[in-house]
Amino acid sequence: MDKFDKQISDLQQGKETALCFFMDQYASALQFFAFKLIKDKEASAEIVSDAFVKLWDRRLNFPAADGLKSFLYLVTRNACLDHLKQSRNKFAHDDALLLDIATSDSDILKKIIYNELVELIVLEIKKLPKQQAQVFQLAIMEGRNTQEICDELHTSPSTVYFARSKAIAALKKAFEQRKISVHYISLLPLAAAGGSFIV
Repeated sequence: MDKFDKQISDLQQGKETALCFFMDQYASALQFFAFKLIKDKEASAEIVSDAFVKLWDRRLNFPAADGLKSFLYLVTRNACLDHLKQSRNKFAHDDALLLDIATSDSDILKKIIYNELVELIVLEIKKLPKQQAQVFQLAIMEGRNTQEICDELHTSPSTVYFARSKAIAALKKAFEQRKISVHYISLLPLAAAGGSFIV
C-alpha cells in the first residue's frame, strides 16, 4: 500500500490527518487554478477551503487518489463559475471567460495536467532562497510586473531581474533532473518579462 492509498483509507475512516495530507498536496495548485479563473486571491482561498469541506463530507466516495483530485478540481471550477456569475452584476465579466470556465470534463483534465506542472514548480520554489522565491511567486503566480514587484519588496529592478534569472535557472535544473522538458515552463505566463521566461 503506497502513501496515497494509506491516506485514502485514513480519510474514509474519518482521520483528519488524511484531510491535512491532501490539503498539503493540492491546496497551493488549486488556489493557483482558482486565481487564474477569477483573479481574486481571497475568494480563491475561500473556494479551495470550501472544496476541502466538500471532500470531507463525501470522503467515503473516493476509493482512489485520482478520483479525489478530479473531484477537487471540478468542485473548484464550478465554484469559480458560480462566483463569476454572482459577481457579473458588480463587475463586467466577459461572457467568453464564463464559457471558458464551463468546459467539458475532458478539458478540465488538461487544466489538471497544467496544474500538476504548477505543483512541481511550487515545490521547487519552496527550495529557493527567500528573495528569489518571493520574486518568482509575485511574477508567476500573481502576474505582477517588475515595478509592482519592486514596490512590494522595496527593491530595485536589477535585483528583481537577478533574482528571477537565478530562480529560472534553478527551476530549469530541477526540470532536467526530473527529465521534464523545460519547454513546458513557457506555458506559464510571466507578465514581468512580457511573455515566455525561457532564457
